[in-house]
Amino acid sequence: MEFVNRFSNELPELCHQQQPTPLKDPELVAYSQAAAELIGLDSEFMQGELALGLSAGKLLIEGMQPASTVYAGHQFGGYSPQLGDGRALLLGETVNEQGEYWELQLKGSGLTPFSRQGDGKAVLRSSIREFLASEAMAALGIATTRALSLTVGSGLVQRERFEKEAMLLRMAPSHIRFGHFEYLYYQQQTQPLKRLVDFCLSHYFSDCLTAENPVLAMLEQVVDSTALMIAKWQAEGFCHGVMNTDNMSILGLTIDYGPYGFLDDYNPRHVCNHSDHYGRYAFNQQPAVGLWNLQRLAQALSDYVPSAKTEPLWIRYQQKINQHYQQLMLNKLGLSQWQDDDEQLLGLLLKVIAEQKADYHQSLRALAQDQNQLTKQLPDVWQAWLKLYRQRCQQSDVDEQQRISGIQQHVPLYVLRNYLAQQAIEQAEDGSYAQLRQLHQVLNTPFTEQVDAQHFAAPPPAWGKCLEISCSS
Repeated sequence: MEFVNRFSNELPELCHQQQPTPLKDPELVAYSQAAAELIGLDSEFMQGELALGLSAGKLLIEGMQPASTVYAGHQFGGYSPQLGDGRALLLGETVNEQGEYWELQLKGSGLTPFSRQGDGKAVLRSSIREFLASEAMAALGIATTRALSLTVGSGLVQRERFEKEAMLLRMAPSHIRFGHFEYLYYQQQTQPLKRLVDFCLSHYFSDCLTAENPVLAMLEQVVDSTALMIAKWQAEGFCHGVMNTDNMSILGLTIDYGPYGFLDDYNPRHVCNHSDHYGRYAFNQQPAVGLWNLQRLAQALSDYVPSAKTEPLWIRYQQKINQHYQQLMLNKLGLSQWQDDDEQLLGLLLKVIAEQKADYHQSLRALAQDQNQLTKQLPDVWQAWLKLYRQRCQQSDVDEQQRISGIQQHVPLYVLRNYLAQQAIEQAEDGSYAQLRQLHQVLNTPFTEQVDAQHFAAPPPAWGKCLEISCSS
């Protein structure tokens, strides 16, 4: 593997070069072979000493120049002028056989100038949650940073209690956030901001360079990728929990898995972050917050794109997110082309399962039965909706077997529910990683029934529906 450092070399104002603080007595807990293959690594490498040393912050590969980066951001609506990588180091970029650049970032690698009151460490609990979520989201087809490996050390870190230290080695084509642009804009660092814009245009949006206004064309692509990402969040019942602008990726990737959660009982107003007292980042608010965040990015780019030019983008965003969401939900109903009455059909379905406090994923997956079984097995409150659904199916060009198959291909059987993650965490904290590894494996193919995995498809027990997740989780 060879490494380059385009970001830190071309944008030194945003970077602080430093070495990671290694874990004590490191042990590789888990790794993602699917992520490893993206950068040409096989299982033998991932289980070797070099991978362990890299994942534990003990050694570097030639060419790596570890650096933490500074950014700003709007947090819960208020502007924070300096944030940054408080516990992460960008190690460098490697290029795979397809010519794709992948950044490697070590999370939990020690104090940086941007740690504020933090210790720069990561605990096993939060590292497990990000490892599982990153790879589960990728398997669901949602754009995300990837988790290459998870390593635990013998040191203890104090949070609400003392917990095991850990490191996560994650990957992405880029970790650039909206907040990087905001930092330079509000600091009035005009030339560095221009170089950041040029950097992104050159390396990630090169097809925009020939546009009349390349920055406007880039912003349009950011709008499109963000709309697609959030539409998929909504369709898959995913709550991010902390949609601050510093947690928004310029490439439309899901980034920074803190107090996230997948819906169990369907509640459109669900809040997964126990610090979000006013429900700013509630499940049903995510599309609107995505728009608000894009507008903050547009403000940071206002020297290049006047506000009059960005107004059509906000209409475009709402159209795109609606179009994507409609198609995604149509797929989950086993139907094909969207019809005018489908908005009523979908709205009524969500109303029924919300009123019944029914499980979101299992309710949709239950539709993958023949029509007779549906009528017999679903409660009476479903019958009015089922009548509309049967009528709609008769108008579809999809036959019954295709309908059932389509639902099975688009509604996951296995979902990363909070209680499953919690069970894996508790066992891991006791030194057993079997459930973590099995859960990770099952979530790699979430739509297909797997042998000896029935318990991962079960609805959560009562205690599992009310877990409070904090930003340190």
